[in-house]
Amino acid sequence: MTKMGKRQVLACVILCAMLALVLAACCDAALFGLIKSKGKAEAAARQSLVIFPFDKDPDAAANVPDDFGQSVAEYLRTTLANSKGYAALLYTERLMPVQRAKNDNVVKDQDIKLPFFADRTKADKLAGILCSDYYVVGSVESYSYDKDKKSVDIALKADLVLTKTGKVMQEFMVGGSASAGNQAMEEDELCSIAAGKAVEALGEKILSTSSVDVKAATQPKKTKK
Repeated sequence: MTKMGKRQVLACVILCAMLALVLAACCDAALFGLIKSKGKAEAAARQSLVIFPFDKDPDAAANVPDDFGQSVAEYLRTTLANSKGYAALLYTERLMPVQRAKNDNVVKDQDIKLPFFADRTKADKLAGILCSDYYVVGSVESYSYDKDKKSVDIALKADLVLTKTGKVMQEFMVGGSASAGNQAMEEDELCSIAAGKAVEALGEKILSTSSVDVKAATQPKKTKK
């Protein structure tokens, strides 16, 4: 084979190798694009949900601590942490968009504080500032402690609201109870247990409004072989 022929063959080999690399890169890019698009689609399926601290009925729930509604909201946020349909956010005054709105005089100091269930116009505005799809406001409707029976009963009421329209999509009413039985338990311990049961029941009801979560709950779990 002449030197010219060898050079042509070598050039063809190099060209083929370069084309193979380009095709591989294109395939990888396409695959990455598909994976990325799928990830975006899954992320887009989750709706943002702001959870506001719960109000308390001034009469029927007068005996619960002032920060009890905050604790209820925090636990509800934890309950919804694994939701596939909602991306839950706990509302606090310290959130940057809220502070920015306050500094720009978009909202006043009293607009970012309780009550939110009794005065839902504040929650509407704040949820809009936070660009959430939905929000939850609620109230500790009743609380009772039976000293003789050593038992606690709690009732919670909550609304799931569509931020864009301010329409109440779902109303919830749940309860929780706890009894010491033969154990030596203080009222605050029983209160925590009863509240936990009520919040878990509320969390289940909220998840039932998400088709993604309902579908995930009905799918059979994979067993390890």
